[in-house]
Amino acid sequence: MASRSGSAPVLIVAGLAALAGGCSQPAPTRLDITAEALGPTGAPPATFAAPVSTATGAVAAGWIASFNDPVLESLVAEALTGNRDLAAARARLDQAAAQARLAGADLKPQIGASLGAGAQGSAGARTDQMGAGLTLSWEVDIWGRISSGVKAAADQYASAEADVAFARQSLAAQVAKAWFLAIQAVRQEAIAQEFATIQQRSADLVAKREQHGRASAYDTALARSAAATAEDRVRQAQSGRERAVRSLEILLGRYPRAELATGATLPAMPPPTPAGLPSEILERRPDLIAAERRILSAFNMAESARAARLPRLSITANAGVTAGSFRDMSLDDVFWNTAANLVGPLFDGGRLKSQAEIEDGKQKEAVAAYGSTALRAFQQVEQALAEERRLAAREALVDAADDAQTEALRLSQRRLDAGVIDQIALLTVQGRALDARLAALSVQVERLTNRVDLHLALGGDFALPATAVSATAATAAPTAP
Repeated sequence: MASRSGSAPVLIVAGLAALAGGCSQPAPTRLDITAEALGPTGAPPATFAAPVSTATGAVAAGWIASFNDPVLESLVAEALTGNRDLAAARARLDQAAAQARLAGADLKPQIGASLGAGAQGSAGARTDQMGAGLTLSWEVDIWGRISSGVKAAADQYASAEADVAFARQSLAAQVAKAWFLAIQAVRQEAIAQEFATIQQRSADLVAKREQHGRASAYDTALARSAAATAEDRVRQAQSGRERAVRSLEILLGRYPRAELATGATLPAMPPPTPAGLPSEILERRPDLIAAERRILSAFNMAESARAARLPRLSITANAGVTAGSFRDMSLDDVFWNTAANLVGPLFDGGRLKSQAEIEDGKQKEAVAAYGSTALRAFQQVEQALAEERRLAAREALVDAADDAQTEALRLSQRRLDAGVIDQIALLTVQGRALDARLAALSVQVERLTNRVDLHLALGGDFALPATAVSATAATAAPTAP
């Protein structure tokens, strides 16, 4: 339908816009989402079930600094610029930003320009015609089909942004734990080497005693076997150290040469950290924020799919000028026309209905995924809190056992020299002493890594000092839609 006055499109828009008021549904709130996703049995309680440390208050940021390890801070800064998985997450964020801008372009009128020339004629005559024109087309979003798609794209961008934030936090946690494990591997190798040296000296001493008739060939064989076993443990410890260092180098974005220098001193255990309230996890953890925005995106896509079943109103306008040549063109020859078209589906084999059902199914899937992610988050926090006290008690026990076993080894060596015990008894005590030292080291690392897991589970963010990032290139943030 065409009109030179343009009044018909205005009337159609006004009439259909009045009908569109009850077409769209309000977006679900966070309370709506959590109620549907978790139900009464999965809703967070007022307090954590696991015993919480004496620290109270809100979850604080800056957890990396709590370990007071400048090397760790520099490694995290390096990983944030060099890690390939994080770079891929940032690239996906760039894509989501572009997709959001692309969706928003559909709300705006599209304007095109044309310039052409043609000729026609017969054997005795020829006519040239030149023309230039502008074309405007615009779909009036009376039912919210396009705007719902724009909202869905914006929510997808927000979800990708939260995914990057969680990937950043997860990467920092992985680097911290890999650093602790690398130090543990270095310590394990040093302990294994120390005991291998002791065992070799013991084997040499027993061999000399056999020469003087103070030990048997059996004692010598046992001592040599223990020395070989201890040397084998050194080789195993070396392999473990190289694997730990290579894993850390991969996180940093380096080639895994196993050349990264690591110290032999673990950082001291930081003081207890506040855990806040269970419900606050839903508002703070980036992965839960991302899951929530995916629900909103799916909701808006479902709204857009339902609106697609309704008629569409498009407005087009053309203006141009034609003449025999470009120099003859004049404003007196300008022509124009406008048109408004209302087109709706009559029969499409159920395609649009099925698409709406698909989007509804995706929304239900997103709600279920949010519930699963939330329950896993609660599990991670509860488990880390429970381990806080348990590991503290274990560390005190294994430290006491290590001290006692070290004293027992000293006394056993004196008893062997005095002839009170034989080589077999000494080897037994030496083996227990080695195991006690390794157990104490292992629990110390477990406490540190559990603290990292607790910070990540709570959604605690971190900030690196300027000295840690000065040697790394700053990454450009993607442009928000």
